[in-house]
Amino acid sequence: MSPDIDIINKIVSLEWRMFRDVNKGKMRAECQEDYDTFLGMRRAQYLAWSDNAVELYLDDLNEAVSAGRNLVTEKYIHMMNISEPSKHDALLDTIVRADESVTALAHKILEKILEQTRELHNTYPIISCAGRPLYSKSDRFGFISVETYQLGELLTYSKNTLATLYDHIIDMENRGVSLSREILKNTVVFFGYESLDDAEAQQRRRLVR
Repeated sequence: MSPDIDIINKIVSLEWRMFRDVNKGKMRAECQEDYDTFLGMRRAQYLAWSDNAVELYLDDLNEAVSAGRNLVTEKYIHMMNISEPSKHDALLDTIVRADESVTALAHKILEKILEQTRELHNTYPIISCAGRPLYSKSDRFGFISVETYQLGELLTYSKNTLATLYDHIIDMENRGVSLSREILKNTVVFFGYESLDDAEAQQRRRLVR
């Protein structure tokens, strides 16, 4: 059963405002004008979460707004620790630093995500490889890996959200379900495919034409 879509829509609405405010006052990137894709991609993620996880993350976002924080900006600054360390060091004092317990949980979840995404790359190589590369060693300007992106985002979550999300991932695994697979399935459905197999088959046919 999917989480409450109204809660998900509230999350995406808050994230969109934060996303639009990244580099405020400067020219916006093309993706900052594409609400439909942003909505579809973010919904794809949260539809695979548990009710408790989405509720706690909405609390994180509301608390951030009250404190004048932009979690999307903070995510990008965390990502710079791997992709652009000199810029990260210069901006580190402008954000709330993740404590040791948050960092440890973020890395535990990241390990699961990388393991699951690696399996997707083996099973669905065409549609998986059309997205981000898997590891940070492949980072380059404007093209960031799953590892760097996910860790940057996870470090903006509260300890309660991370702990609840980790428990959800483990519960899914115990039921033979992969969080990363569910997110990718939701993503391809958003782009008009019937399933992961359908998306892989259609993309393969396009490549051999």
